[in-house]
Amino acid sequence: MTTKVTMNLTEQDVQNVDYLYEALRSRSKAQAISVALSLTRFVVEAMEVPGTQILLRQADGTVERIIMPELQNLVSKAAGRQPRAERAALVE
Repeated sequence: MTTKVTMNLTEQDVQNVDYLYEALRSRSKAQAISVALSLTRFVVEAMEVPGTQILLRQADGTVERIIMPELQNLVSKAAGRQPRAERAALVE
């Protein structure tokens, strides 16, 4: 099933879609947006598990913790929910 969505995009939104379209070699901009939504959902579900952090290992081996204020707000709203069972099982 598909649902058609119409929305206004800011210039930054358009730049983000264009970047993802090229970087992901998507077949369409709609596919680039779909992949972005799937990746965001994956990260949000992972962050629902208490103590989870997003880490990035640089090419030189340096590890950085990634903090995204927008994501922290989303996670705090979801904090009252139980993590998805399959996600919790992977962490244990």
